[in-house]
Order: sequence, then C-alpha cells, then structure tokens
Amino acid sequence: MEKMYSNFVTPPDFVTDSFHTITVIEATTQEVELLGKMCQSYPESLNIYLYKKEMDNVLWLEQAVKSSNIVIANIDGGDYVENYCVQDNVYYYGSKILACPANKIDSLLRYFALRATEINNS
Repeated sequence: MEKMYSNFVTPPDFVTDSFHTITVIEATTQEVELLGKMCQSYPESLNIYLYKKEMDNVLWLEQAVKSSNIVIANIDGGDYVENYCVQDNVYYYGSKILACPANKIDSLLRYFALRATEINNS
C-alpha cells in the first residue's frame, strides 16, 4: 500500500502535483493542528492551502481558490470570507447561515470525514 502524505501550503508558495487540493480560509490554530493529525492516517494525499487575513496576500488566496477542488471557509473569520461562498465547491462553517450555493457543514473536519468515507466506500 502506497504511503499517503499531505502538503500544507501558505503564501507565497504553491505546489504542482495531481493531489486533491483544498483551500482552507480562516481556520483556527487548533483546527489546523487537528487537521494535521488527521492527515497522518488519511486515505489519500492532499494539498491543503491555508490562509488567514493576517497573511495579507489576497492575490495568492484568489489563485489558491482557483486551483482548488474544494474551498472550506470559516465564515466567522471576517466579512471578506463571504465573498468565497458563491460557488457550489465551497463548504463553510461557523455561526452564520448564508443564502448561497455553498454547502454548510458543522466543522472544518466534517468535509474530510465525508470525503474519507467516500474514498473508503469506492
């Protein structure tokens, strides 16, 4: 069985491989740590672009979103986050409920649990 690994990427870097790519916007430090632990035994290799407003690189974020299969946004991370909830490949979590094509989930890790189940059942 092939060993899986994941790339965690922040501005200004990008990776160019064929892994499933996810941009995560405004995750907390604790959420990123839990995600890192989960990825150690995840059933596929991933590219995970991480962005927080303090990184101050909107051009990088826009390029990361464009190159991602999925975007996961913490809607409580600031008003700018709602701008990324206009497509159906976006999942969002937090205290607000938006009227948009994005998918509401209860936590950052929920998407990864759903995908792992899908992979394991295929």
